[in-house]
Amino acid sequence: MKITNSLPAAKSAPTSGATRSGAPARQSSASGSASGSVPSDQAARLSQLEAQYAPSDFSAAKVSEISAAIAAGQYQVNAGAVADKLLASTAALSGKAGAAN
Repeated sequence: MKITNSLPAAKSAPTSGATRSGAPARQSSASGSASGSVPSDQAARLSQLEAQYAPSDFSAAKVSEISAAIAAGQYQVNAGAVADKLLASTAALSGKAGAAN
């Protein structure tokens, strides 16, 4: 027997895009198309999501200030404001947007 680097050919490899179970094979969404480019509809959707969820209210200085106040034991929580916002968000999630006022 001669040893070579080649593998023997498979007897019945699926050629029509079907898997062994007969179900159609799925392409990975992370791999994109065969050329490696991202389809334009996915790129447009990504741009839309980036614009929708762009961080606009984040302040590193405020986070540092609050962290320092917590560490020093000086941070005071406004329980009334927390309760009001919790009730408003619960009402909004349940479909009763005006019920919390």
